Amino acid sequence: MESILASIGEFLNGLGPLIALPVVIALLGIFLGQKWDSAIRSGLMTAVAFVGIFLTVGLLGNTVSTIGQNFAQNTGTNLDIIDIGWPAASALAFATPVGNLIIPLGILLNVLLLIFGLTQTLDVDIWNFWHMAFVGALVQFVTGSFALGLFAALLTLVIALFLADWSAPLIQKHFKMPGVSIPHLQSAGYMLLAVPFAWLFNRLAFLKNLKANPDAIRKRLGLLGEPMVLGFIIGFLLGLLGGQSFKDSILTAVNTAAVMLLIPRMVSILVEALTPVAEAANNFMTNRFKGREFYIGLDSAVLAGNSTVIATGLLLVPIEILLALALSPLGNRTLPFIDLADGVFVAAMLAPLVAGDVILTTLLGAIVMGIGLIFTTLLAPGVTELVNTSSLGLDIPAGYATYTVMSDAAIPTSYGLYFLFQTPAGLAIVVSLLAVVGLYFLKRRVKLENIFGMGE
Repeated sequence: MESILASIGEFLNGLGPLIALPVVIALLGIFLGQKWDSAIRSGLMTAVAFVGIFLTVGLLGNTVSTIGQNFAQNTGTNLDIIDIGWPAASALAFATPVGNLIIPLGILLNVLLLIFGLTQTLDVDIWNFWHMAFVGALVQFVTGSFALGLFAALLTLVIALFLADWSAPLIQKHFKMPGVSIPHLQSAGYMLLAVPFAWLFNRLAFLKNLKANPDAIRKRLGLLGEPMVLGFIIGFLLGLLGGQSFKDSILTAVNTAAVMLLIPRMVSILVEALTPVAEAANNFMTNRFKGREFYIGLDSAVLAGNSTVIATGLLLVPIEILLALALSPLGNRTLPFIDLADGVFVAAMLAPLVAGDVILTTLLGAIVMGIGLIFTTLLAPGVTELVNTSSLGLDIPAGYATYTVMSDAAIPTSYGLYFLFQTPAGLAIVVSLLAVVGLYFLKRRVKLENIFGMGE
């Protein structure tokens, strides 16, 4: 049975999102009662939208990575643990025994949770299950137990679904994306950590009254406040900070301006594609489960079209390097490198907590990344073991003997379970299950949209 599930997992993982996602969306639409031609159109348009999103996010990533790596090298740091980045980490995670099983078992668990009414999110973003496999691999490393690693991975999926349910009304309202939730653990994990800080920010008058959201900036600055022009300015300044020549800085500025303009257009195509599926889902659930609402879980890349998210993602590049240096006396040894481009995924679910204020979103991003840097250092032994025992030909920075991953070692679910499972297994299982039960009641009783939606 295990080998069959592993084969299914390897097959789905091998297809990749641009092949299987339109099929999944089209079949889902037909199953939910959408007309077949409309369902096929939705599936194909979803793939087209993700092609555009991945291209533009990739352009942003390449641009920001180059700047960030130059900036890191120019600062002359002595940080001895290197960030190998999410591409290497996802390959490592999917290559583990837990990674082979996480997709089929994760889909099955998601469906069961939906049937029993414990979640409202159907997570079609199955390629991001690698985040769960990564946690499972770390737990297997500290416990030596495959069963505990698989348990931790599936538990992490439940946490991601609960966080997606909890944030869905606020996400839908802020980004104007009805029927969508975000079980993307990288962004949802940072949101969980940022909630108390955002609550505090919203009660401090001098911070709450900054009014630095894109609309207010646009009104104050006119042409200079337009997202495309802001992207140009930020990109140019980052290029100069990264030691680029004037010509290369202009090229960086044009690329960031293009990203600021193009990503929202790609996201609008995605919304057009998914709206009929979301409507069919709501009708399906309304007819069969009175009073229940149903969300389609997607990658947080769909939120990257927001001006605050992009601007914060760019601003976090130099901030992350400066934080790494500043926190060195407190124990940080991590040099952010490959995942410097992931600022948009850090910011994606933080922006709605502060009504899209760029300054406050950047402050939240700096806080969660600062905390995360300490833990990326502490989790380095586990990541290094994964790298050293892997047979994969990984593309990782040379000259380092110890590795970590900024994208995932810095989120609370990773380091929380990593340390929890260093206690006796029975205690770790009980405490982790109690934490999930607590999160379930938190999402049912504490409405994020009531706490953080007033300023929009």
